[in-house]
Amino acid sequence: MTRKILVSALAVLGVLLVAAAVLAPGQLRDSAVRVPVDFTQETVLAGTASLLDRSSVMVPGPLKVDEGTEIRIDTLTKAESSTDSGDLVVRTEAKGVTGAGTEFHSAVDVVTVDPGSRIAVAVPESTMQAPAAATAKPTPARTGTYWTFPADTPRADLPYFDTATLTPVTARYLDADRAIEGQPVLHFRFEVRDYDMAGSPANSQPARLPLPAAKWGLPGDDVLTMNLYYTLVQDMWVEPETGSVVDTVVQPTSYFAAAPGDPNRVVVYAGELRFTPETVSALARSAQDGRESLRLVFVYVPIGIAVVGGLLVLIAAYLAVRSRRPGSGGGTAGPATAPAAEDRPDPVTAGS
Repeated sequence: MTRKILVSALAVLGVLLVAAAVLAPGQLRDSAVRVPVDFTQETVLAGTASLLDRSSVMVPGPLKVDEGTEIRIDTLTKAESSTDSGDLVVRTEAKGVTGAGTEFHSAVDVVTVDPGSRIAVAVPESTMQAPAAATAKPTPARTGTYWTFPADTPRADLPYFDTATLTPVTARYLDADRAIEGQPVLHFRFEVRDYDMAGSPANSQPARLPLPAAKWGLPGDDVLTMNLYYTLVQDMWVEPETGSVVDTVVQPTSYFAAAPGDPNRVVVYAGELRFTPETVSALARSAQDGRESLRLVFVYVPIGIAVVGGLLVLIAAYLAVRSRRPGSGGGTAGPATAPAAEDRPDPVTAGS
């Protein structure tokens, strides 16, 4: 009876482990792809750009634009806290400086995201604060992701949120022709064309600027008010298993003009920036670590559990077969066999 109980227990446990191996990835997926509460990411964009000399606004003569200015934008994104519902409050602080150390851009963006889908939630509302503002301003409800892509990123167009204009855009899937440090990546691009920045809380500078015509390089003495327009082409290379953005190239242009396409526009900022090699290497290592963690949950652990479960089933089957073999000690003794005739004692001899 003891052996039968052991065989049954091993068989049941083995079947349960095999079933657990099949179900585990689905049950553990949500927790495996969640953004951790201690998430921190630092990136550096660097390049050259044409940059408006702000001091030229206050001195005689037309506005001056400095060409070939070296610039650098440092961005720190981190999970700041967790809400009662389990969502994460993510703070992104960006600061841009020229090669000479002059700050030309600064903004603090605070948004609450679902750590699983990585999409912003409606409550509490997102905010953004420009350096000249005393307090942060609420921003529009966000759709799509904006600082990372979803895990298992598909080869398809995806909703994205542009934090420069605070508007939803579409990140178009382009190709998968590149590998970064041995990791295949997907190429996405989104574009913003001639967006009127007037009234946008994303502004870090006036969106309408009235100046004498001479300051705009135009004839006459009238005061002309120009609007600030913004254009951006941003390319991103995404490691699909983790959704991590491993490399980025941005081509921003902001300019003052009477209308989009104005040939007399005055550039505020125009250039091409890309992640530094150090940033790309750090992001690639982080993506690789994330891939290994996901594979541990989705591949290695289930395979290990399934192997152990299968072995237990095989052991149970072996013991069950062995217990049925004659002489194995596991069967029930039958009636004794009568001795053969030649083995019986001769009655006469026995009685002598």
